[in-house]
Amino acid sequence: MDFIKRMKKREFIEMALKTICAVLGAFVAIILMEGMIYGIEMNALKTNGSAASSSTDLTIAYCIEVDDDQYFIVYYNEGMPSEWSAVGSDIRTRAECENIAAKEIVFHAPSAFEFSITPIHYVIMSAFMLIVVGFFVYRFIMLKKEYDTIEDNFKKTGNIEIENI
Repeated sequence: MDFIKRMKKREFIEMALKTICAVLGAFVAIILMEGMIYGIEMNALKTNGSAASSSTDLTIAYCIEVDDDQYFIVYYNEGMPSEWSAVGSDIRTRAECENIAAKEIVFHAPSAFEFSITPIHYVIMSAFMLIVVGFFVYRFIMLKKEYDTIEDNFKKTGNIEIENI
């Protein structure tokens, strides 16, 4: 019986380590996917942006450095139909950026949380993590049932019969 208990403990530890690795891997995959979406949307705005709208009381101007003292400007207008806008060919110097008529001027790129992550993304990320965790919960339940069967069989017959788990 000690052999069965040691083997059960080892398999549960192994399964816990697999679960931790899978959850961390899923989290890294989510981060990489969101980074890819952010990069695609930012690049599309930079290369295909053809209209920039700015309102002095609503706009945040993100001045993103593309070269030495060369800035690409992305405008964020909260509540407007097209919240993010830019003109891809509009490259300005720092002094020109400081003179933009906007509520706020920021000299960095917007974060992914401001720019590309929407509530739908949070739902999808949560569902993906729940699927990964749910799979391993199922595997833990099946492993426990299998060891309960092995222990019951050992108590009845005195033999250890292990089938493919």
